[in-house]
This record gives sequence, C-alpha cells and structure tokens, in this order.
Amino acid sequence: MTKEKLITVVGPTAAGKTKLAIYLAKKLHSVIISGDAFQVYRGLDIGTAKVTVEEADGVPHYLINCLEPTEPYSAAVFQEKAKKYISEENKKGLIPIVAGGTGLYIQGLLEGYDYAPKLKKKKEIRQLYETEGTIGLRKALKEMIPEEEIPADPHRMMRLLELKKEGLTISSIKSNEQIYDGPVIGITMDRTSLYDRINKRVHVMIEQGLKTEVERILASGVPETAQALKGIGYKEMIPVIHGICSLEEAEMLIAKNTRHFAKRQLTWYKRMPYIHWISGDTKTWLEEAESYVNSWYRGEETWMGK
Repeated sequence: MTKEKLITVVGPTAAGKTKLAIYLAKKLHSVIISGDAFQVYRGLDIGTAKVTVEEADGVPHYLINCLEPTEPYSAAVFQEKAKKYISEENKKGLIPIVAGGTGLYIQGLLEGYDYAPKLKKKKEIRQLYETEGTIGLRKALKEMIPEEEIPADPHRMMRLLELKKEGLTISSIKSNEQIYDGPVIGITMDRTSLYDRINKRVHVMIEQGLKTEVERILASGVPETAQALKGIGYKEMIPVIHGICSLEEAEMLIAKNTRHFAKRQLTWYKRMPYIHWISGDTKTWLEEAESYVNSWYRGEETWMGK
C-alpha cells in the first residue's frame, strides 16, 4: 500500500519551526498543519507565539484558531484531524507540512498510535479524577511508577494511569513504524543561543500584552482551570492578575519554565531516531532543509515547482 506523503518539522520552542515550515510551504505551494497543543485555541495568540497573518504570508494553516478555550484537545483528537487534512492535501497532489513542538502529538501521528485500546479501568480512573482531581491521579501514578516523570496535563495523567493499570506501555498503542512517506526535520541550536532566543521571546510577549490577553480570556468566562490555560505563559500570568506576584517575577518564571520545556522537548525527540537534524545556527539552514527534502522526493512530479 502506498504511503501518503508528509513533511514534518520539529524542534524545541523558539528554534524556528514556523519559519522553516512557511519557507518549505511556499516552495511547495502547500499548507501547514500545526502540531501545537495550544495554538488550536481562539484568543490564545501572544502566549502561544501563534503565527500572524504577516508571518503566514498567504500560506494556509490548519489546526489553528479552531477551538474555544473551554473545549478539550488531545493527541488523539489531533491525530484524527491531522490525518484528515493530510489525506485531503495528498488527493490534491500536495505534500502538507506538519510543524510543532508537542512531541506526543507528532510522534503519535507519525507512528500511528492507537489511542482507543479497550481499557477496562477508564471509568474507575475518571471517577478518581472527579473526586480527587490531579492530586489523586498524581498519587496513584507515583505509587505505580515512582521513578518516572508524571505529566502535568490531567488528560495525559489519566491516559498513562489507564495503561499502567492494564499492564501496558506506550509501545502498546503504536505501530512501531512511520506510516507516512516523508522526511522529519529537526531544528537544533546551540543551547546558549536557544535560551537567549527564549528569553527574548518571553520579553516580547510581555511587551505585547500577555497579561491583558489572559485578563480578556478570563473575563470571557473561561475558568482558570481550563486546559487551555495550563500552557506555559498562561498559568504563570494568573497569579499576576490576582496580585500574588509581579509582572517581572512572572516573566522570569515563564522564561525559566520555557527553557525547561525546551529541554524536555529535546529529550522526547531522542525517542524518534528517524529525525534528520539541521543546525539553525548556520546562515544556510533553510536551504539545507530544502535540499534534504528535495533529495527525499527527487524525481517525483509533486516536488518543488513541478
């Protein structure tokens, strides 16, 4: 069976994923599918570093601004929607580009995770969450996997607990191979340079009015406990709004948490040995990425300018 074509761009936050994806999409006259867990939400613009109209430069983007902040979103929902868009674009003779930094979402899509195994403990774990919240979920997970890192998102915590109670692992829900035909490009960067970019990005977010953005979201009726407000930049800004900490303290905390997130992203990508890494520190990194994609599809009519 012929695999559908897909180009994937990954990397730590602030490394240049959006820039590379738009560069390739314009060469391909194609589209971009966001692989970000928070850019789907309307109104979450500054804190998610959501692509602007000017940056998009006419390139269509999917899975951006398509959900209300009160709606749930997960790796399974992303996979379902992304697969649909990929099929539609392939039928047009185009190669779409998935770009994002949410490792579980990207890996689950590329390797065809099965997010719906028959788990008998689902109802039991849902009741635990409803009665004891994330504290109860975390306690249960710590008892089962004391040495492993526990995810912060309650939906991921419940999913992990379901698997552990059934004696399953993440490998139980994956196909163990890439289900798409196409390169997976990772953007790497000197750690000092990356952290400097992160710090500057956070400072710009503050100057652009991140606090006002969060105030507006809360004023619209979105509860502080909403999944959309669990993202870095939003959860740290809520205490500022309540007068618990200063804007300057929040900026430092957001930058710190973002740097830690970048480290976790890179750790996750080590699970994906098929990533082809390109240094974003070089002057020709965009051209290098283009050349690699070109070599992958060389001779096919669907490639650049054909």
